[in-house]
Amino acid sequence: MQRLRFSEICRIIKIMIDGNVFKKIDFNGSKGFIFIGEKLLVYRRDANVNNFPLMIDLPGGGKEDDETPFETFARETKEEFGIEVKKENIVHSKAHQSIVEPWKQSYFFVAKLPASEEKNIVFGTEGTEFYLLEVDDYLNRKDIIDRHRVRLMDYLSLNK
Repeated sequence: MQRLRFSEICRIIKIMIDGNVFKKIDFNGSKGFIFIGEKLLVYRRDANVNNFPLMIDLPGGGKEDDETPFETFARETKEEFGIEVKKENIVHSKAHQSIVEPWKQSYFFVAKLPASEEKNIVFGTEGTEFYLLEVDDYLNRKDIIDRHRVRLMDYLSLNK
């Protein structure tokens, strides 16, 4: 059986990307899973935040100015972890009703970066620490935000 290269796999699964993620639209924010090799990049939230203190969270945050959903996700990832997510790294995206502003959409992404990208992580000022977790380890944790568990399981079910 022939093995596909990482770039070929990414090209094949581009069909799972919402058509609005690269457009200037009205939305609330963007968040998502970043695979560094086979591991998920996540962080522990600060104790003094209003929502989900000390829980494990994903890269992402609120829209600034006239950003696209992708630009928000890429900027937040750079601010929080010092790594660059490019359009070609996105393998999945989906719009969801915003929790913060229910009349708007928020965007959920999945990006895949090579394992070598781990050396470029520079943890920012949000949160207390970051983790690179195996998928099963992440899913079995009790300190993750439930809707993120559901979104990861939905994504994984599309890729069986």
